[in-house]
Amino acid sequence: MSELHYMPLLNVEYFKSLDGLTSVETENAIKIALMMVKGFRDILDELNFDEEKLRTLQFNLDDNYEVVEEIFKNSEDTKTKKILDELLTQMAKLEMEIGDLILEHRHAS
Repeated sequence: MSELHYMPLLNVEYFKSLDGLTSVETENAIKIALMMVKGFRDILDELNFDEEKLRTLQFNLDDNYEVVEEIFKNSEDTKTKKILDELLTQMAKLEMEIGDLILEHRHAS
C-alpha cells in the first residue's frame, strides 16, 4: 500500500458535487461509489497492513459518511434513497472492518 488511492472518487468533495447533477448522473455516481466500497471490503484482508493508511481511510470514510447521509436526507427520489442507504450500510461495514483489522494486528503483536 504505497499511497492511499483505493477509492479516488470516494471523498467529501466528490459527494458534495452530486447535488448539481441530474438524478441519472447522481445514481450512476452512487453506484460507482458503492461498487468501490464493496470491492474494498472484498480485498481488505489481502492488503499489506499499514495502520496509518488504514486509519486515514477510516477517518475519510467517517467524513464521507456524514456527507452521504446529508444527501440521503435531502433526496426525495425513492430509487436514489435506496441506493444511498445501501452505500451508507457498506461504508459503515467497511469502517468497522478496518477497525477490527487494526485491533487484530495490535493484539497479534
